[in-house]
Amino acid sequence: MAKEKLWIFGCGDLGARLALQLNRQEYAVYGVRRNPLVALASKRRADVVNWRRGDATKKEDIERLLGDGADVVLATFTPDEHTQSGYHRAYIDTATALAEALPNLARPPRLLIWVSSTRVYGQSGDQFLDEQTPAIPSGFQGDILLAAEEIIRSAVPGTCVVRFAGIYGPGRDRLLSQVRAGRCAPPQPPQFSNRIHVDDSIGFLIHLMEKHKAGWSPEQLYIGADSLPVPMYELQRWLVKAMGYTGAHLREIVETSERRSKKLSNRRMLESGYELKYPDYKVGYSALLESEG
Repeated sequence: MAKEKLWIFGCGDLGARLALQLNRQEYAVYGVRRNPLVALASKRRADVVNWRRGDATKKEDIERLLGDGADVVLATFTPDEHTQSGYHRAYIDTATALAEALPNLARPPRLLIWVSSTRVYGQSGDQFLDEQTPAIPSGFQGDILLAAEEIIRSAVPGTCVVRFAGIYGPGRDRLLSQVRAGRCAPPQPPQFSNRIHVDDSIGFLIHLMEKHKAGWSPEQLYIGADSLPVPMYELQRWLVKAMGYTGAHLREIVETSERRSKKLSNRRMLESGYELKYPDYKVGYSALLESEG
């Protein structure tokens, strides 16, 4: 049986990790970056990813790269700078180019997965938000992410959009660094945080690919999060104990926007048949701290 071709546009940390988890007898993985040498220099696995040079904001580059066909296209873009123009390049420009290129391919992909973010939900409060809740962004980042989703879904009707919550895990330990520095969110009002371990973000993407290959049709939208939203202060207090500090270690209150406080439901994700490896922050961060020794 011929290997399926998986093309990962914007292939970075998430894409390289995903490639490591795939059956190499079933998938040939192609990673697209403007400068593949950067990926190779940072030890992105050349043994499992076939790196290709290309600019995903250019329709002609996409058409050239996918000229021999693609079975699955995974779009995992990140902005090169956290500005409005940076977000526009990373999401609007790429969505526009893919929307123009993919429908006209001689052999369009069987599945397109567009990785987005729960930042599109600018709402706050104690009510759970799910995929049927209208996204109401509260900043340019959410506005642009939502606009990009709409561009790609309109052009490629079978697109599956996955909005991930905050991804943590090995190499993604920003929160641990904040706790080590003694910084924390205010205890009141509760500011809920939603997270997902990087292994589960990868696992869910592979789950969607594999089930689709077997004939199952995914929903057009999923929220990718674990099963326990938690107030940030409560999470940080738990981490302090888990890391062996005293309660007095958290000494610097860092004010954050209350608009970031929301509770996200992962029911649709679980109903797809995916089983979380790390269903809550305690399991996930315990494993992360143990791996750090």
